[in-house]
Amino acid sequence: MKTITEYRPMIFSQLGAQAEHVSRHRRRLGIDLLAALGYGVLGLWLSFDTGFAPWQWQFWLMFAPLFIAGELAWRAWAGVPRAR
Repeated sequence: MKTITEYRPMIFSQLGAQAEHVSRHRRRLGIDLLAALGYGVLGLWLSFDTGFAPWQWQFWLMFAPLFIAGELAWRAWAGVPRAR
């Protein structure tokens, strides 16, 4: 039978790994929320500047290339592998 002192390194390594995972997840969530906010601001600006509402196809004709370019630039900068 093992004592608590023999299990202590395993317990603290598990707690440390879990805390690191939660911290990484929170940072990623913050970055994703910032990106969504940026796209929202860009879409609103484009809508007000052109007069096209988001439910009109002309808006998406202008916004889609900006969205795709932003996503491709973000993936190239972050080093995210492409789905195949």
